[in-house]
Amino acid sequence: MSKSDATKAAIMRAAVTRFTRLGYEGATVRDIANEAGVNIGLIRYHFGHKADLYRDTLAYISEQYNEVCLAALQKARPTGSPEEIIYAWLAAPITSWLDSSIASGEEVLCFLNKMGYEPAELTRDVYESHYSYALQEWKDALQAHFPGMNQADWLWCLTCLRGMYFNIVAHNNFTLWGLPDIHGKEPAIRRLAADTVALLNTY
Repeated sequence: MSKSDATKAAIMRAAVTRFTRLGYEGATVRDIANEAGVNIGLIRYHFGHKADLYRDTLAYISEQYNEVCLAALQKARPTGSPEEIIYAWLAAPITSWLDSSIASGEEVLCFLNKMGYEPAELTRDVYESHYSYALQEWKDALQAHFPGMNQADWLWCLTCLRGMYFNIVAHNNFTLWGLPDIHGKEPAIRRLAADTVALLNTY
């Protein structure tokens, strides 16, 4: 890794930490520079403004997020089990994360959870360009097992699932909330997948 790449990686590591703990508005460029051990000018040089740093970091980690989740989905689909499809996707960042040089899988989930509280105009372009296609593939794989559900019911179920999922994986000392870490996340995700299928089967 070149010195320039190492500097960019250090800045993105610091960005994940500060943006997750303090939110976009709360984290300053100076905070991130201090966390990374670099001067502010290097952040400006490599990333431009704070919004650019946020979006670039989000886009960078999305590549591995999509890779591990889609690989898990590919393995789960042949089982024909909607529970396995839900579990495989949700557990992948914890069970199959490949490179923690910028953030661990759990740290990424904490960052993505916090992203949900940021202004839509800050995150929409990255979500649409880097996340939405992969999530749509997961949704299509799952919806094939529940073809009778209408779009409104799907959105309600997925919103509830997202909320419960992040309560399991993204509430620990790395976050602003400071809620207790849930040990045994994989069994908890497995139970969530089973409960979700039980709910979907009522439609």
